[in-house]
Amino acid sequence: MFNSQKFYLTLENFSETIQNIDVALSKEKITRKESMNALLLLEENFMRLVNIGKAESVNVKISQRFGDLTLTLESTGEEYNPLISATDFDEDDEDYFRTIILKSNAEKMHYTRKGNKNLVFIQIHENTNKQLNYTLFGMVAGIVFGLILKFVASSEIISIFTETIGGSVNTMFMNALNMMIAPVVFFSIISGITGLTNSASIGRIGGKLIGLYSITTIIAICVGLTLAHFAFSSGVPQVGIVDGTASTEKLSLLSAIVNIIPKDLVTPIINRGLLQIIFVAVIFGLCINKLGDKVRMLNDFAKEANDFCLTLITAIAAFIPIVVFFAMAGLVINLGMDSIILLVKLLICYSIGNLLMICTYSLMLLMFGKISPIPLLKKLPSFVAVPFATSSSNVTMPFTMKFCTEKIGISPKISSFSIPIGATVNMDGTAIFYSTTCIMLLKMYGVEIDSAAIFTLLLAIFTVSVGTPGIPGGAVVLMAAIVGMFGVPAEAVAIVFGISPIEDRINTTTNVVGDIGASAILAKTENLLDTSIYYKM
Repeated sequence: MFNSQKFYLTLENFSETIQNIDVALSKEKITRKESMNALLLLEENFMRLVNIGKAESVNVKISQRFGDLTLTLESTGEEYNPLISATDFDEDDEDYFRTIILKSNAEKMHYTRKGNKNLVFIQIHENTNKQLNYTLFGMVAGIVFGLILKFVASSEIISIFTETIGGSVNTMFMNALNMMIAPVVFFSIISGITGLTNSASIGRIGGKLIGLYSITTIIAICVGLTLAHFAFSSGVPQVGIVDGTASTEKLSLLSAIVNIIPKDLVTPIINRGLLQIIFVAVIFGLCINKLGDKVRMLNDFAKEANDFCLTLITAIAAFIPIVVFFAMAGLVINLGMDSIILLVKLLICYSIGNLLMICTYSLMLLMFGKISPIPLLKKLPSFVAVPFATSSSNVTMPFTMKFCTEKIGISPKISSFSIPIGATVNMDGTAIFYSTTCIMLLKMYGVEIDSAAIFTLLLAIFTVSVGTPGIPGGAVVLMAAIVGMFGVPAEAVAIVFGISPIEDRINTTTNVVGDIGASAILAKTENLLDTSIYYKM
């Protein structure tokens, strides 16, 4: 976890010491390119510290901390920052190209002055799993702390922790996320569309994408309904009796389609109507593409705004480990023993359904993408903890896009278009959650589940799952609308509140994996998948 090696570098022993540093770097888990780049930056900084900073020697330290690898240069002498050129320069200057090397790698270096010493820090390798490690630590720490608090602390202290402290942290975090959801989706889709050069490509790719997402959603609903039928065929406690007459007035596919077109541009943002935001973003993107150079400034603004929004939401996501700590601690404290067997059965049924969807994505990669799903399945374990921890498809978007591009080889032209849309309309995990939980609740209230009820459930779940916001808790809120069609009271969904944090995380993980799988298929069919990256382990 922590490791360091020290070297004493002078002009006299320069060649020998550089070789020793090279050997030391070769033993670290970094690429040869990272090692060579580090040695090049080390040499440039050393020469400047000696020649301009009047240093007689430089102490070099290789530090490893949580997967991050850093070179530290420490020298005694005149105050001098080697990262800044002392004078203006041009191509005729002797050190022109050496200065260019430093300036082009400025983001990897940092300088500070401590006493009479110059300190230069060179980042060799950054641990890409840092956020994942922090998040997993937060989850484990939250569970342990919750158990301790549950059996040791008084009810007053527990209430202060879960409601005052934990509730405040969760509220602030969710407010920050909700603030950014609309602009992230809006500008991401515009950027994705403007990245495609012609309307024919957009129509073709969009059609394929919606087709893939619709197929997987229908499969997910059928899987969930089938599993729930067997899991809750008997032994379900009766908590009430309702009429059970389904009404399609509250939820209909036609009304969902009609309402996609907003009355104005402000209401979808205020109400976070994501389907409406997507519709407006697609129209804007198509118009920008059609006008071309006439609106180049608008095109550039959309791309820069997209970069800004993703950077900001990534900064917000840095607080996820803290939020996860409080969420897991609260879950452990509040989960009662009543109906625990029923909830465990629901979780098992639900988990099996999500595993079956992973198998479905693998088969679709073989059938439609004509590629082996094995490389993707091997790379997923290093990524899935992120959506599991965030329990939000929208928050995970920046990480999903980065994973698609760097690990799977999907062109940004595809991922910047498919991932934001998938984060909103591709809710396979959520569809399984709706299917399994609805069947359980209907059984608990004595509703007869015949073919008409199944068809109504399928239609309602498909409609609602497409519009479920990709944020924690979004699915539970809309659950009341579905079961309400059968006369089941809205408060019935309270039974799943205790396990909703777990279901949210499984939901999001399956949803995001589905987004990645569909994007990979789409990229392969459009010749925008770098197979050398995809098959690289």
